[in-house]
Amino acid sequence: MQVELPGAQPFPSDVTRYADADAVLAGLDPEQRAVATALSGPVCVLAGAGTGKTRAITHRIAYGVRSGVMQPQRVLAVTFTARAAGEMRGRLRQLGAEGVQARTFHSAALRQLQYFWPRVVGGELPRLVERKIQLVAEAAARCRLRVDRAARPHR
Repeated sequence: MQVELPGAQPFPSDVTRYADADAVLAGLDPEQRAVATALSGPVCVLAGAGTGKTRAITHRIAYGVRSGVMQPQRVLAVTFTARAAGEMRGRLRQLGAEGVQARTFHSAALRQLQYFWPRVVGGELPRLVERKIQLVAEAAARCRLRVDRAARPHR
């Protein structure tokens, strides 16, 4: 069965799709190419700083999307910092993998909490705080302890 969505672009033929996907592999070294073409199952990339891990991973995602193995809306790339997530999103866009989400661990967890909480638990989301000091201050106040906010621990 074929369903045509209004405004949808025709899907390229398999030949076009794979040729287009192979273009993503250009410029990768043999180790990066091995990561990028391993499209089934998890892959562990062990390498030092500046060796092209992010490059290999973004090319793996783009290769998977452009070859039709991965659906971009079902891919989540997770990293540690907002800067790294932004860089990953930019690289994925440049490689033609629009629609892939790249987020920090915290951002991805928050997004899932916002989605699943109302469906599974119901009611309002738990209150999220920006800094732990807010919680400490509230706990201290409940215990009737005085807190000196200017004091810093000795190092």
